[in-house]
Amino acid sequence: MDLNRREAGTRGRLRRSVVTVVMACALTACSGQQGQITASTSPVPATAEIVQRPTTFPPAPTHRLGYDNAKYWTQRAFTETGPKTGRSYALDAPAQRRALALADALGLAATPISFGANPWQAAQGTAKLEIWPDSGGRWRYRRQSTISGSATVDDRQARALARPVLRAAGLDPAGARADHSTAVLEPRVQGHPTWGWETEIHLDAKGVVYASGWLGPTRAETERALLAAAQAFTRLQQQAARPRKASKACPAVFRPHSPGCPPPTVPSLVTGARFAYALDWGLEGHRPRLVPAWLFTRQGVPAPAVFAA
Repeated sequence: MDLNRREAGTRGRLRRSVVTVVMACALTACSGQQGQITASTSPVPATAEIVQRPTTFPPAPTHRLGYDNAKYWTQRAFTETGPKTGRSYALDAPAQRRALALADALGLAATPISFGANPWQAAQGTAKLEIWPDSGGRWRYRRQSTISGSATVDDRQARALARPVLRAAGLDPAGARADHSTAVLEPRVQGHPTWGWETEIHLDAKGVVYASGWLGPTRAETERALLAAAQAFTRLQQQAARPRKASKACPAVFRPHSPGCPPPTVPSLVTGARFAYALDWGLEGHRPRLVPAWLFTRQGVPAPAVFAA
């Protein structure tokens, strides 16, 4: 197959692109007539999106858009302000050059990336990099089968070791924070914080042990009017009181094929609100978006209720 030549500045290495092409009658339904195989007269619409189902699901984000089935109440007025208008941002598939740069930064420079697979993969020994192009470039790297590493590193060392990986992912390392041998960077959108879109890198004295993040660029969608915090809270109260099974409405940690939402919890006292762009993550992580949202903090509960603005 074709060889993907590196761009200038990547030491002129060549990497083989392994492309798998699957031909099936799913694109044009086939039928047999008088011994002939003919295509159906119903063409595939030009706007149809053909998605290759991933062989493994991308790692679920730690945070995302969603809330518990519960009775929400508050003892305060919501005076927090946010933008009056805004837009969601789709997370598109990353450029292959970005994947190559990330592989370089993770020590997989001489390893082929299978761009025809879903996820894209590069492996060397026990180390493995996976990138899900249809899930906003969600990526995961594991140096070994377990996350535990050798000797821990201090915060300064952690930021230094994470810096080339963050740069390869198209992020500014200056915004990273470090704690207990882990570097985390949460990008901002239009000056506002994000929720669920972080890149997290676990390190030891040898380098990266485990990491996950996002490579896909953002694409702005149509601008619209946004709800103020008080308006969003009223709708949250109304919708959270109704039983629901949609996993998209469950908060915090999400796993593919989880059995719906937990049962309604005890009443939640909401103590505050802040505006952010929250990750909207579907069942299989396909086509995620960053959505204008309000994060409602709750007394005695670490995870906020996150409701679209």
